[in-house]
Amino acid sequence: MEQVFSYGSANSEKLRHSFNEFSVIQINNIFPDQFCKEVVDHIEDNESKIIEQYKNDKRGLVVEEVNKARYIKYFDKPLTYNFNLFKGFISSKILKLSSDLLGEEVYLNAFELHSRYAHASEIPAHQDNAYFGLKSAKSITFYISLNEQYGNKGGLIYYKIPISTTMEHSASEKPGFSLTIKNKSDYEKLDLFNPQLGAGDCTIHHSTSIHFAKQVPRNAGRVLVVRLSFHAIMDSVKDGHSEWYRKMVELNRNKLHKSSF
Repeated sequence: MEQVFSYGSANSEKLRHSFNEFSVIQINNIFPDQFCKEVVDHIEDNESKIIEQYKNDKRGLVVEEVNKARYIKYFDKPLTYNFNLFKGFISSKILKLSSDLLGEEVYLNAFELHSRYAHASEIPAHQDNAYFGLKSAKSITFYISLNEQYGNKGGLIYYKIPISTTMEHSASEKPGFSLTIKNKSDYEKLDLFNPQLGAGDCTIHHSTSIHFAKQVPRNAGRVLVVRLSFHAIMDSVKDGHSEWYRKMVELNRNKLHKSSF
């Protein structure tokens, strides 16, 4: 079954069928190359300024040092930092795709900037709803690449699995991603979907999609990604999730602290 589409080339029913079957689809040319280049140029020109401005926001900004250079790994306040630049990603086509694929009205839950660069650490296999804790897992994420990105160079890779398949998570040992699926045997034999993304292409995945990324090789170029997540208006967070997640974050930080010695 097809998983890769060009924007506007497939009807909603076809997109939804593939999305439900695999929990992820790829849509190309969803944003213009030039717009993506403008965002990349701005971030690279102002990265040190952003790091300095948000250096005390330990949860909202994750910075990684590679070869004595500091890079943004994760940043959750692009709209606060520069609304005029980033507002172009919140378009009617994104909202319509979100509602069509989930089958419900949605609202914007998070707008984040992610970065992958030479030697950047791996992203552990996880499902987004382990972070969200939604009762019905009714959430969708757009992973919009601002330049070329490939799975063999540290881009996201997905396991093919129907939506609403939920797996147990535990604390990871990786910075910026505090959770990982507890038992590798639950997913390692599943087939993989390895997106090849150009500037303005994106993957759209369900909150129960399983995805990960390998460590970025030293010969890979810098990749920047805008990540948007939308929740269904009628869904809500499970009782006790906030306390459980707080404990997982604490365990993750303890593991990182021990590994630094």
